[in-house]
Amino acid sequence: MHDLLIRLIAGTGALLGGLALLIAFNKALREMREALDRRRRALLEPAIYEYANATGHRAILDYLPKPLSRRDRRLAEAALLDAARVVKGESRDRITAAFEALGSVRVSILHLRSQRWWKRAEAAERLGLMRSRAAAEPLVAAMNDPMGEVRIRAARALGIIRGTTSIRPLVLALTDPSRWSAIRVAEILIGTGTEAVDELLAAYDSLPHLARISALDVLGRIRSLKAAGLIRKALKDPHPDIRARAANALGHVGDPGFAADLTEALRDPEWPVRAMAAKALGRVGGQGAIAALCEALKDRQWWVRANAAEALRLVGPAGRDALIRMLDADDTYARHQAVAQLEEGRIIDEYLADLASADPARREAAIGFVEKIIRLERVDHLTQQAIDHAQEGVRLALLKILQRPA
Repeated sequence: MHDLLIRLIAGTGALLGGLALLIAFNKALREMREALDRRRRALLEPAIYEYANATGHRAILDYLPKPLSRRDRRLAEAALLDAARVVKGESRDRITAAFEALGSVRVSILHLRSQRWWKRAEAAERLGLMRSRAAAEPLVAAMNDPMGEVRIRAARALGIIRGTTSIRPLVLALTDPSRWSAIRVAEILIGTGTEAVDELLAAYDSLPHLARISALDVLGRIRSLKAAGLIRKALKDPHPDIRARAANALGHVGDPGFAADLTEALRDPEWPVRAMAAKALGRVGGQGAIAALCEALKDRQWWVRANAAEALRLVGPAGRDALIRMLDADDTYARHQAVAQLEEGRIIDEYLADLASADPARREAAIGFVEKIIRLERVDHLTQQAIDHAQEGVRLALLKILQRPA
């Protein structure tokens, strides 16, 4: 029994030792292959970069060694994929032609039908970097893959390839929220830029409700005036969430010509529409909407008041003056929002600096302004500045005002 136990221990030790040697051998072999690949790639890369930057009509195969081994083909593809992430313009087109000449596009399209989902996902990502129009149709088919990761990588690839064939399926993907994340598809469409606008405009009327909301977001973020007519029309839609997104989209496009439409939207019966219209007016610079924004400061909904006050601050000096005037408004909500934005825009701090001014008129104006803020019982910022302000004269003057009896 004792001998059997010794043999068992010795056999186990020998097995473990053999496994350790095998692991060490495999590691050494892998490192040797990687070192050989690095050296071989270093020889291939100059030829690849020469091809990418060339202006002639020679194909990639004319720059690479002949015959081209399987390993050289694999390393050349890896180097081209790295270059595809950074190059632009004509060099970008030449790299796409190189992928097609090497057969990399054809192989990656075949991998889209692999039994392993991760291989299909990797193939979709590679095809996006290759940017070959030949991959558009197979990638459209991959958008119906049962695995979500494959679908979203195929969508990203189509967004990179662009063109009508690639963009139209992305627009249609907005109609299927059960399978797609509207936010992710929208971001891909935004990345395609103005090329997506025509497809979105053409498809808009046939899209379901939620897809129209996403389409308006995309059109706004692309900021194309070509979409202005549709977005203005959507501002009259029966659905309040469509009207709210349309107002937001007009703000993103940012044309001052939208100010009249947005001012009218400030009177919408639904508060989310009014809130988005107010925010958008801040973006388009609605100087003519100042009176309407001042009135919106009295809205019963906090978001409308907050966005209107922010818009007044953003439209410039006239808006700033309006906020100062609103400190005397009858409405408590309006006064408080005005103080909040005057503080946010550091306008209060400008008046505080004048407390130490050598100009008596400016100093008196600053004192009157500070006293007005105190009467509104919004003294947190003033109290902190009486402690922290860099100028001693300001600290002393402010402390004196704060200590006066109410």
